[in-house]
Amino acid sequence: MEIGAARAGDRDEVLDLLARWYDDRDFFARYHHDPAFRDDLCLVARDNGRIVSTVQIFDRTVSLGGHHVPMGGIGSVYTAEEFRDRGIASELMRLAVETMKREGFEISLLFAERIDFYERFGWQAVARQFTALLGTDGIALPSHFNVDRFESDRDLEKVAKIHREYSGQFDATAVRDDPCWRGNLRYAGNPGEYFVVAREGANVTAYLRAMRFHGFPMVMEYGYVPGAIDAMIALFANVGIAAARKPANGEIAQQASDILAPEGADPSSMLVTHSAHDPVLEERLRQAGCFIAHHEDQFYMWRVLNPHRLAARFAIEPDAAQARLFELVENSRALFWTADRF
Repeated sequence: MEIGAARAGDRDEVLDLLARWYDDRDFFARYHHDPAFRDDLCLVARDNGRIVSTVQIFDRTVSLGGHHVPMGGIGSVYTAEEFRDRGIASELMRLAVETMKREGFEISLLFAERIDFYERFGWQAVARQFTALLGTDGIALPSHFNVDRFESDRDLEKVAKIHREYSGQFDATAVRDDPCWRGNLRYAGNPGEYFVVAREGANVTAYLRAMRFHGFPMVMEYGYVPGAIDAMIALFANVGIAAARKPANGEIAQQASDILAPEGADPSSMLVTHSAHDPVLEERLRQAGCFIAHHEDQFYMWRVLNPHRLAARFAIEPDAAQARLFELVENSRALFWTADRF
């Protein structure tokens, strides 16, 4: 068995292997739009030249305690069924840790159900909260906001600024420069993304990104400028009405329904998102008539890769780096948007 980094010519074979997982090759192919994608961060195991197992490292930077910290995300972990239980995935995980350390990543994140497997390699599960929002379809839409579909050429700079200033307040959110934003717009929504903005005159004051995810309408990212919380509420109402497939006028409303409640799917009055980081927004949603329920998820795993470098950022001792990381990422003010998933 040969273990090592993939080569550029291996991309199709890796995708063919991953397609056996969800029977959806395009789900994994979309990450080639990621400007940080590198073949040498895609690790593979070969049996007689055939790729039978893979692990991908996703190059990300996240906000952490006021610092921008290089993070290696672990995803696309898959072994062909006939080659399982031979320790191949374990070898790839050990190589992934070595590779991330060598490449300068300071921390790592992965999402998994096999908690005990990843714990063997140093990751620890962290509790995080998803939110179920009920009743957004009953919010009265304020008339002074113009709800409009996002257009990259017109809106990206304004939306990116809101993302920097809103999401940048919270730990664990991904940092995006312009190439990262443009790549994210191509791979985050799969198969479709509903991206809407609220305008007050010429200004974009809030934005929201949603898709249908595991059968539910998922608000996978949002943000608003200070003082524009009503604009944010208006966007939740817009998406809630569409997801419940309630009668609404206009092309935008129809496009939202096509994505969030497509023909043949059960309409839903429940939106799934993150909101615990923003108690002011939650209170305003309650005042608007929404019911909010938090659901704890423990399939969110972090680890420190370079305790010396991480400790230097916070002026602490290296043996305190692990505790500092988990203090920050397990806090209710931390979140990692679904739009940045890998």
